Amino acid sequence: MIGRVVGKYRILAQIGEGGMGIVYRAQHVMLGSPAAIKVLLPQFTRDPISVDRFFTEAKASSAIRHPGIVEIFDYGCVGDDTYIAMELLRGENLQAFLTRNEKLSASLATQIAIQIFGALDAVHVRGVVHRDLKPDNVYLVRDRSAPGSIRIKLLDFGIAKLVDERAGNPGKLKTKGGTILGTPAYMAPEQCRGGTAEVDARADLYSVGCILFQMLTGRPPFLAEGSGEVMAMHIYEPPPRLSSLMPKLPVELDALLAKLLIKDPADRVPSAAFALAALERAPIEPLYIEIPLVDAMNAIDPAVAAADLEHKMPRWIPLVVILVALAIAAAAIYFIGIRDDFTPRTR
Repeated sequence: MIGRVVGKYRILAQIGEGGMGIVYRAQHVMLGSPAAIKVLLPQFTRDPISVDRFFTEAKASSAIRHPGIVEIFDYGCVGDDTYIAMELLRGENLQAFLTRNEKLSASLATQIAIQIFGALDAVHVRGVVHRDLKPDNVYLVRDRSAPGSIRIKLLDFGIAKLVDERAGNPGKLKTKGGTILGTPAYMAPEQCRGGTAEVDARADLYSVGCILFQMLTGRPPFLAEGSGEVMAMHIYEPPPRLSSLMPKLPVELDALLAKLLIKDPADRVPSAAFALAALERAPIEPLYIEIPLVDAMNAIDPAVAAADLEHKMPRWIPLVVILVALAIAAAAIYFIGIRDDFTPRTR
């Protein structure tokens, strides 16, 4: 694929790989602007369900304009290639960040959750349910205007549901054929049941509750050997209280997490906007320092790392070198002139 042109973009290097596709760093052929291209694996291109699910990501993301949602530039099929062209992100996913830091401060964890709920509010208002929120699908990028200089981006709407208002059942969907979609450690009980269980935006809120719990404690709410056991715990077992593991954290966080992780969606926090307002009211110290991030692409693509090194050299250094050279030359001319003035003249 390297060097090939897909749609309007030239493939430059592979930067990631998932279950259904490979992600490449690319460049617009005419404009030269950077992009990420996700190309569906060949074995899925002839499967209409896989292609439809792949394009769901593009349709869901492009329907929303929000700084917390990755921007989609283009998508389609060219020959044997089925692709999505999107914003190229520089940073790391939340899972890698948590692996490195384990537990986060209440200030940082709350700020990340606030941004997730803000993005989800925009998602849910447009009638989209993500259904696979987890640390792998939350990306952290550098943004000097945000607290801690980090901005979240929600990724991978591949199993999202675009709610059809004409169906007469807005905001809800049913899984077909008993299919269970999602990641067990972060799935809401109604997702874990599969079958005819109704799944709406409140399932996403449960997933964010699991993510916030992990950021604060260093572990998801439920741990077990197999996926089936974890899903059974989501359905039947009460989640541990935050106060039992982290008693020094504000009671407001404990109360909100308890509401997010309620089994029955009817009793859960009603909306992302509600959760966002609750977090903003919690007595938590704001973020005053810049949070260090690792740029995962530098480790993947040596060309990007070399370009970064070049850009990191301050632009004033060449100017200073030129000015110093000019100063030395001027000084040399000046002293030569003085010497000539004091040299005895020959008749």
